[in-house]
Amino acid sequence: MPPMDEIDPARAKRQQQLEALERKQLHKAERAARGPGAWRTWVLPVLKLAVAAAIAIALVKLAFFPAAEEAAAEDPMAGAMFAEPTAAVSRGSIENAVSLDGTVVPVEAVPIRSTQTGTVARVFAADGVVVEEGAVLYTVRVESQPEPDEEGNLSEPTFAIWNVRAPAAGTLTGFTLLQGQSVELAGETGAVQPPQHLVQASVGASDQYRLSTQPESAMVTIDSGPAPFECTDVAIRQPSGEEIGTGATATLQCTVPDGVRVFVGLSADVELAAGSAEDVLVLPTTAVLGSADVGIAYRPTIAADGTAGEPEEVRLELGLSDGTAVEVRSGLAEGDEVLQFVPGAADPCADPATADPVLCGF
Repeated sequence: MPPMDEIDPARAKRQQQLEALERKQLHKAERAARGPGAWRTWVLPVLKLAVAAAIAIALVKLAFFPAAEEAAAEDPMAGAMFAEPTAAVSRGSIENAVSLDGTVVPVEAVPIRSTQTGTVARVFAADGVVVEEGAVLYTVRVESQPEPDEEGNLSEPTFAIWNVRAPAAGTLTGFTLLQGQSVELAGETGAVQPPQHLVQASVGASDQYRLSTQPESAMVTIDSGPAPFECTDVAIRQPSGEEIGTGATATLQCTVPDGVRVFVGLSADVELAAGSAEDVLVLPTTAVLGSADVGIAYRPTIAADGTAGEPEEVRLELGLSDGTAVEVRSGLAEGDEVLQFVPGAADPCADPATADPVLCGF
């Protein structure tokens, strides 16, 4: 073996590098044999999930749950329930128009009644045929037995022919008479269905109170139909007989003008002009108990200790109403303040999602 000072330095350096590489590979093999360990297997993944969950929760809170101070500032009704809001009597105009949901219906059929008791001698029309008013539909053969003479002898019976005419113009319905058929006086032998149509709508109690006078016409609009047209001969029929027990409401009917093409069953919007008033005293309907003739408003009062006292009841004479405001004819003067909402009544402005922006002043 050569002396140490004679060993090649380059060779010694390569030997050291080989030994270091062997030690590094041996260390990796030992780690692989031991496995990843608890830190890599459990602790690190759990920490990553926790951090991700915290970030997600923070984002959700920022997006959907603003700070309490910001929510209170954005809420238009914040603090509205801590003080009794008031409304002042002011001057304004009221256009009282009542809107109803209607339906196109046919005019009621006119029954055909026999004018005599006898047998049908001849039939001149058939079911489903269009006839004119006054047209002869059938004839009735009436047999008459004369009185016996002084000697008690009976004469031959006599016969007369009577015409039964159409009571109206239209289409015959249920007209199934046969020659030789017996008919009775005033007995129904069919009907005539006129070609005219009506618009019919239910009228509730609140709408009837708004109709201080019965209008003579109404403006009718049919969706996807002709232009709005004036429906004449307005009539309101109150329920009667068995209808009263069923809770039926009043029914409005008006006549569709000739020349306006409509069909049975079409939906229609019916608007009735029920009067107007200009430069009159008005209050919001929420401030008045009652909506027609007589109402009650509540004036706020102050107790001796400076706190709000029991509201004072004020009786009013009411006029027209458009559903949002009501005319005050007597009981209050311009500028008088009353509670904006009748005590005990549900606040229609409590929920901004369903409140009327005009009524609540949003």
